[in-house]
Amino acid sequence: MNTDYQAVNTFIFDMDGTLLNGQHELSELTLRALNDLRARNANLVIATGRHINDIRCYLEQLGGGIAAITCNGANIHDGNGKLLVSQDLPLTANEVLIELGNQFDVYTNLYTHSEWLVKKPCEFMLKAHLKSQFFYRETSQQEMLTTPALKIMFYGQHHELLALRNQIGDDLSASLNVTFSDENYLEIMQKNISKGDALKILLAKLGLPLNQTMAFGDSMNDVELFRTVAHPILMENSVSSLNTLFPQAQRAQANVENGVARFLYEYVL
Repeated sequence: MNTDYQAVNTFIFDMDGTLLNGQHELSELTLRALNDLRARNANLVIATGRHINDIRCYLEQLGGGIAAITCNGANIHDGNGKLLVSQDLPLTANEVLIELGNQFDVYTNLYTHSEWLVKKPCEFMLKAHLKSQFFYRETSQQEMLTTPALKIMFYGQHHELLALRNQIGDDLSASLNVTFSDENYLEIMQKNISKGDALKILLAKLGLPLNQTMAFGDSMNDVELFRTVAHPILMENSVSSLNTLFPQAQRAQANVENGVARFLYEYVL
């Protein structure tokens, strides 16, 4: 074990591009590594842009009892599945953002407390959710305008998403957290919503220290998480801008090579 990691007792994992493999599954090696952590009484936390209903199958596969930060921090659940914190976007944001989405070649997605709503279908987006069977419901723009959202997400080509992001006015941007989960997904939550902010809230409620934490991630929606934990671990497949922000952070092999599990067995277990 690396002596720097002996005190770590809380491990936080992003899902896509990190804990999940290329088929959006938990590999046998990953399952074994996380179970070995739990056998040592470590605390495990999932921190993802996915909806809670989209990760329940993975939590069950891991044996339950794992806290979850979902929708990039808009929802926080404890290990028993109890909702601790939830924060919606204001409906005024729906009005502005959905109208902006109409002006670009993108797919507009809205995550509610129980559903994933879309204006038009995109079967490619469903591939990442075959394991969970959490699929979107196509609906009207009017319902999307009037339904409280945990987050609004745009899917499309990166240049289209960049153009859309640049059209979000300064006044609205000041009250929002706008982030790329990868180059094809632009995600928008309340300003004070992030995985890092949610982790601070969760650990305070659980009575766990921040200075004994390690987090694994690969995308820009992990920035605040990495700024919060004691030991940020970047996946080899991380976006280049994340590597630039955290040049001194340790690296794990790519998710398709079971990078999280291999790092844990080399340095922690």
